[in-house]
Amino acid sequence: MTVAYWLTNRLSLICCFLILNLPAWGVSEASAEEAKNTPATSGTSMSILNKPIWMTDLSFGIKEGYDDNILGVSGNRMPKSYSWMTMLSPKIGIDLAPLIKSSYLQALSMKYEPEATTFSQASEENNIAHRISNTVKAKMGVSSLNLDNAFVYVDGGNTAPIYAAPDNVRSGYAHALPRERRHQYQDRMKFDLKFDAGSFFVRPAGSLQYWDMLTDQKSTAGYQNWVDRYDMNGGMDVGHSITSQLAFFLGYRYGRQYQGNVLNSKYSATNNYHRAVAGIEGKLCKWLSLSVVAGPDFRQYDDTAPVNQKNQVDFYSESSLTADITKSDAVTLKYKASQWISSTGQVPTFDTGFDLGYRHKFASSLVWNLNGQLKNADYTVGNLTTGSAPSLRNDWLYGISTGASYDINKNIGVNLNVAANFGRNEQDGITNAAYREFDQCVTSIGVFTKF
Repeated sequence: MTVAYWLTNRLSLICCFLILNLPAWGVSEASAEEAKNTPATSGTSMSILNKPIWMTDLSFGIKEGYDDNILGVSGNRMPKSYSWMTMLSPKIGIDLAPLIKSSYLQALSMKYEPEATTFSQASEENNIAHRISNTVKAKMGVSSLNLDNAFVYVDGGNTAPIYAAPDNVRSGYAHALPRERRHQYQDRMKFDLKFDAGSFFVRPAGSLQYWDMLTDQKSTAGYQNWVDRYDMNGGMDVGHSITSQLAFFLGYRYGRQYQGNVLNSKYSATNNYHRAVAGIEGKLCKWLSLSVVAGPDFRQYDDTAPVNQKNQVDFYSESSLTADITKSDAVTLKYKASQWISSTGQVPTFDTGFDLGYRHKFASSLVWNLNGQLKNADYTVGNLTTGSAPSLRNDWLYGISTGASYDINKNIGVNLNVAANFGRNEQDGITNAAYREFDQCVTSIGVFTKF
């Protein structure tokens, strides 16, 4: 039993304990006094609708959905697998900062959001995803701390799907569909510690992305072997506040990317990198916020990496733009580009992604969202062009989704979501290229209660 698994179980027990004790902890002094003066009547019970001050979220949702291509195949040879899905998703959030009442501590929060998904026609895809997120924010004089961590433990199957040839050569985005439902740990963390000196500041910072795949590896033809991966880095920014709400900075990160070995393969794209970045962050005006970070990565690959040049320079960027156009309309744009490592092992990939989102509030109780997504995974940065030729891949994903959420009253609401994904191959000169492409549509309707 790993430490992460132990923590997940203990946090689950804590959250259940808090929920069960809400009637005792969620009543204010005024409510308690009122309860004393109110005669008891048959069939009445203490309400838990009023959360205690330290509880930020308490809700429960249930959705019924349909996925028409759960394995992301083209349908040219292997038939598309489909299934109805039932999703149960309780959520509890706490923030201990109001209880501690420290002038330095702004947030000390945790959210636990498990989601149990059952596939009616594909029981091997059943899973429970335990999501735990933590945030720490503190400020003391000229120094401030920000830490965000998102941990996921997926209690899913240990066996990956088998794709018979020629469906065995998959799009990278098709791989991700069943992979994210299998037994694994994921962790994503970012932190920074900022020290202000007038209009200038110094900010040590770091981040972690971690995947521990607990699925079996097999030599069976067409079986999908997934490997462990991580990317961790740390460094420092030096910046200058242009205005009270806008700052420019220069930074440096030293990092390492690790990629495990696929069964019977000697190749791994593990590497170290030095990253120099420039960025601007804050508000350009009252309604427009941005965060732009970009710069070069200077990489040194290990000897086992299947790349033509072990030392190379790659581009990195992670940027976002948020426009609150009106009180009812908001637009978000996200862009990310970086050299990454394949979950199927052996080769690196250059990943690029654009996400565009629009949100409109028709009323305080009705919200509509529209999102578009464009992603590219270019594996041609590697040089494994024989055998299964994993470097001869250039995959694109086009996605569009829309959804609406309506609050029937203060505690009950409904939601409806539709998402379509289109995986496309852009690699020329390969056989059976059409087998790398897929179309997928996922729909869901649900009800939720919140307190």
